[in-house]
Amino acid sequence: MMYIHALVIIVFLCIFVIAYFIKRKNKISKITEFSSCRNPNCVRCVQYRQVTVRACERYHQLCQIQADISDATQRITKSLTRNSLHSTSSQLLEENVPNPLVFDLKDLNPTEFYEMCSDVRLADDTTVLEENKETILSDFLNINKPQHQERWLRNDTPEGQWRVFHLINQGKVMEENIKLCDKTFELVSKLQSVMKRNVFGNVVFSVINPGTIISTHYGPTNIRIRCHLGLITMDECILTVSGMHRKWQTGKCLLFNDAFPHGVAHLGSDDKGPRCVLIVDLWHPDITMQERNSIDYIFSPVNE
Repeated sequence: MMYIHALVIIVFLCIFVIAYFIKRKNKISKITEFSSCRNPNCVRCVQYRQVTVRACERYHQLCQIQADISDATQRITKSLTRNSLHSTSSQLLEENVPNPLVFDLKDLNPTEFYEMCSDVRLADDTTVLEENKETILSDFLNINKPQHQERWLRNDTPEGQWRVFHLINQGKVMEENIKLCDKTFELVSKLQSVMKRNVFGNVVFSVINPGTIISTHYGPTNIRIRCHLGLITMDECILTVSGMHRKWQTGKCLLFNDAFPHGVAHLGSDDKGPRCVLIVDLWHPDITMQERNSIDYIFSPVNE
C-alpha cells in the first residue's frame, strides 16, 4: 500500500515539473511574437510616417540654413528613408539582423551588446550612473509611492504589467515628473552621451511585474544605445537580444542596441517582486558631434 502511495506521489510530482517547464517554455516563446503598441504618440509604432516626412522637410531647411552641411552629413542624407519592413508586418528578420523602424543611419557598427570600456564617453556616463545608484533608487522609491501612481503609464504587453515613468519622453522633458526626482534628472542631464533633444531620446523608470512578457520588437533607430541601470533585479527576469539572453544586476548598467530584435520575460513568481530599472538613451559612439546636432534638428520633438 505504501508503495502505491509513493508511486502516486512521484507521478504527481513528475506531472507538476513537466507542466512547469511547458509553461516556462511557452512564456519564453511569446518573446518571439512581434510587438507593436497602440499608443497614438509612439514614434515607433504610430507616428513614424509623420516623423519621417517632417524629418525630410527639416533636413532641407537645415541645408538652406547651413550651406556647408552636406559634406558632414552625407550618411544622414542617404539614410532619410523609412525602413520598408515596419511594425505593421508580422514577420521578424533573422535573429542577428538590426531593423530600425524609423531611421536607419548607414555605416554604423552593428553590435547587440556594448561593454562600458568600449568607448570613453560610455564608460564615463555609466560610471556616473553606477556611482549614484543609491540616489537614483531613492528617487525611484519616492515616485513609486501610491500617491504618485497616476503619473505612471502602462505599456502594451501580451501578459502581465509593464509600467513606465518618464523624465524625458521622446525628447520632451516631463516637467511635472522631474519635480519628483530632480536629483536623477540633474545627474542624467549632465551625461556626455545622453540623448535628450530628439524624438528617439528617453529617460524613463521601467517596472516589469512577475509574469510579464514583452514580445520581441525592434526599436525605431540604430543611433542610440539603451542603457539600463538595475535598481531592483532578479535572476528570473531575462532580456533577450538577437536570441542572446542577459540578466540585469542591481547597481550595474547593461548596454544594448535596441535596433536588434529584443524582448523581456519576467518568469518569477509574485514573491520575487517587480524588476525595476532606469533606462537612459545614449548616443551611439560612432556618431560625430556634428551629426548629433543635425539629427537633433531634423528629428526634434514633435510639436516643437
